[in-house]
Amino acid sequence: MAALKQTQTLCQHRRRTYTLVEALGTMMRKTNYMSMSDEQAHAELCSAESTLLQAALCILDGEDLAGFLRATIKIKSSYNIYKECSRILEKKPWESEMSRMHFQSGVRLGLATFSIMIAMLPPRLVTLLEFVGFSGDKEAGLAELQAGAREPGLRGVLCELTLLAYHLVVSHFAGATPDFDLCQRILETQLKVYPEGVWFLLFEGRLQLLRGRCALAAATYLRAADTPHLWRQLRHLCYWELMWANAMMMDWRGAAGFAGRLIEESSWSRTVYSYAKAALLLQLGEKGTPAERRQAADLLKAAPLYRQRIAGKSLPMEKWVSRRCERYAVQGGRLLLPAIELLCLWNMLPALSGDAAAVHSMLKQIEVTDERLDREENLWPSALEGDNRALLAYLRGCCLVVLGVPRLALHHLDHVVRLKEKIKEDSFLVPYALVEAAMCHHSLGEVDRAVNILQDTRKRYSNYSLESRLLFRIHSKLQIVRENPPTPGGSKDSPDFARPPSRQPGRAEHPQAVA
Repeated sequence: MAALKQTQTLCQHRRRTYTLVEALGTMMRKTNYMSMSDEQAHAELCSAESTLLQAALCILDGEDLAGFLRATIKIKSSYNIYKECSRILEKKPWESEMSRMHFQSGVRLGLATFSIMIAMLPPRLVTLLEFVGFSGDKEAGLAELQAGAREPGLRGVLCELTLLAYHLVVSHFAGATPDFDLCQRILETQLKVYPEGVWFLLFEGRLQLLRGRCALAAATYLRAADTPHLWRQLRHLCYWELMWANAMMMDWRGAAGFAGRLIEESSWSRTVYSYAKAALLLQLGEKGTPAERRQAADLLKAAPLYRQRIAGKSLPMEKWVSRRCERYAVQGGRLLLPAIELLCLWNMLPALSGDAAAVHSMLKQIEVTDERLDREENLWPSALEGDNRALLAYLRGCCLVVLGVPRLALHHLDHVVRLKEKIKEDSFLVPYALVEAAMCHHSLGEVDRAVNILQDTRKRYSNYSLESRLLFRIHSKLQIVRENPPTPGGSKDSPDFARPPSRQPGRAEHPQAVA
């Protein structure tokens, strides 16, 4: 923050200054850019960049509403300066082509990033932002970033890093479709130039992870984490990704080890880290040692104590974790498949679409857990039976979606919806299941039905856990459904993939028996 303040001071000394009369004149007529020097133009651009970075730090550092208000004002100021820079680029006579080229790469980077991020927000937020002067167009923003990456401007490499971040992080979070081929081309080119470049190694690992090459991803992240003099926060990011890579390989104990390192070294969210380690240890089941079970119990007891509050509100995932910790106590020291549930909620299962064996192994664990729930029904709280049955059906449905058997997946996802009245706490499972069901209908060629389900889910359901996360995904799924025609293939649906929900008195059943 001190360095950014120094940067802003430097920019103010180099930016174009106006007398009172000139300032009043610019309000009544168009600004004259003919007399602006290249240095003054670049000072405007640097001011926009540093203002945006200051806003980001205000959000990270401030824990009250005033911090968020300051950040909002700075974001709007940065956006306005970027718009001014776009006019400078268009109308100013440049002293050298290289100066113009570097300036253009910065303008493209800034406006394109704003445009993409705004376009990815849910419609209600976009309408509000457009009212106060923002605008967003994802395709135009991506095209500008690619143009900036191709040109030899100073910020060309930042355009490439932004493209990688969008496709490999933002798109994955929002449930959009990443362009893996573009990411591969960028990484192949840049890793030849910067073979030890940590940012490119991180994105290389992320690309491998999302393609389901978990062992290669883990090796890449370990290589990045071992980089000398690496920023501590980037090493923690490597540990976080290594936790997921090991979990996707169902090395629960190895994944728990990296979660433990995050608990010891990182302060980002000890609540989430503590729950993640406990969930991974509990996922070991009978293979876990008594010491590991005791450790999991201690972690679940301590996790809610680390909850953070920003602007007076808890983080959504930390709030959800606290509820799961309470569930563990209510259920007598038990949770149903907590690590697989985390993989589903973090949208990591689609990356395993090329590893059918791993998904089948998860389905087998779900099957075994369902049978155990039948046998030990008297040991579980009867009031939460609907929640537990819905969770198992949701996890099974998600696995079947990944295996490409949408009709059978729909059977279990519909079962979640039919259990809606019996669910006491985990109301989020219903809208989450509906979104998965909508994409199943899309893959079966039922586009209108998919659109209706997504729109209806967005309108009808609210005030459930992890709501914002799902609203982002619904927005992206609607774009996918409308823009990409379905490619239904031969159905692989077979009763061998998973059995239907058990038929017991008082439990909702599918109207048609599975063959």
